[in-house]
Amino acid sequence: MNFRTFLQNLAAADQLQKVLAVVDPHLELAALCRREFAKDDGGKALLFSKVKGSSFPVIANIFGSERRTGLLLHSDNFDIFAGKVIRLLNQQSGTVEQRMQFDLPTPSVTPTTYNLAAPLDLTALPSIKTWPQEGGRYLNLALALTEDIETKQQNLGLYRAQVMAPDLLALNFSPNSGAAQHFVVAAKAKKALPISLVLGSDPALIWVAAAPLPENCNEFAFHDALFSMNTQFTAGLSQPLAVPADAEIIIEGEIIPDKVVLEGPFGNHTGQYVTRSDCPLMRVTAIRCRSRALMPTTVVGPPQSENVNLGRANEILLREMIKIDFPQVCNLMQPLVTIFHGVTLLTVQQQSMRKNRELLTALWENSPLRRSPLLVLLDEDIELTSLSQCWWRTINRLKEPRIYRHGHQLGIDATGVSPSTLVTEDQLTRDLLLRRKDEYYQC
Repeated sequence: MNFRTFLQNLAAADQLQKVLAVVDPHLELAALCRREFAKDDGGKALLFSKVKGSSFPVIANIFGSERRTGLLLHSDNFDIFAGKVIRLLNQQSGTVEQRMQFDLPTPSVTPTTYNLAAPLDLTALPSIKTWPQEGGRYLNLALALTEDIETKQQNLGLYRAQVMAPDLLALNFSPNSGAAQHFVVAAKAKKALPISLVLGSDPALIWVAAAPLPENCNEFAFHDALFSMNTQFTAGLSQPLAVPADAEIIIEGEIIPDKVVLEGPFGNHTGQYVTRSDCPLMRVTAIRCRSRALMPTTVVGPPQSENVNLGRANEILLREMIKIDFPQVCNLMQPLVTIFHGVTLLTVQQQSMRKNRELLTALWENSPLRRSPLLVLLDEDIELTSLSQCWWRTINRLKEPRIYRHGHQLGIDATGVSPSTLVTEDQLTRDLLLRRKDEYYQC
């Protein structure tokens, strides 16, 4: 599904609103998006056809509701998406890492007609400034494709990119990311790292690029296997990287060794401005775009933002992967307000405190939850969708021997409540009230 087909699907589902007035990408556009997402139903995706200072239309709030996120994930809702994940993982046996190794055929390179932007000028793109104290304008939905110069293993990631100059971007990939690992290899060889930024391909790739996949799982192979797709590629103009042929905008360049810049401030999901003093610098070598190209963006900030729906998709994948490698885990949930911090509540089968401690250690050391700052283990009788019930049980069980520390991370074992000790009504009384329900309030 290319990006334009996705927009047609949104329009057909009455999930797309055109904004015909001229809108400034400096604060105004983001403020409109926040008000749209704040509506009870998440509002609609917004298509800004006239963006001040740019000829490119902008599409935003594309995953601001479960309905739109479902369409983005080639599904009608999260339940259908979860079914796809479960079926894919059950096609093979073994560990999650073994089950998520998919063959990626040599990509067939499709000739594609693009308009070439000359001269190279990032400032022509409608990058946005979201919050008043941010240090500049950003591309927030550019998928970053890199490749290990030795092994040729690829990585597709999602990182914020601050426009620093007409041909320079500060690309904030974290030290633990695939791009960072590729950059380390290139820097040791004293070479620049080729990179391509993709804007507006199959929107499902936005989720895949940010999903908690095993390290050696190729994002394109996973995408094609999960959604029964066959991604087509086109050759790079200036870099040796084939990119999705249906992309709206492609920015090619290289990460310069031994060159870092101050990035930010940027208003992120913590609700605070953050900066990075050693942000990698990307020098742009080519820009191309489709005729009448559309540029997707997202508005980042304190919860709740539209991004939480991508987090919910991550939660589904995490749950099914964790249950395979740790069968004592029955279910997990990540509260929306801390979903991008990795705070996770897990229901587990009854086992000893020692076993629970071993489970927490294993989750921190060898699972997609390795960076989670807080893990809470709960009994199976707890309904994870009820946060009040989860915290009530946690506080009731909060004792020093049940609190575990792992560096800066915290684990709480709130399990061990015997069902026989729970305060509940007896069945005889419930049956009695049911039989006499018409008698109690008669005049």
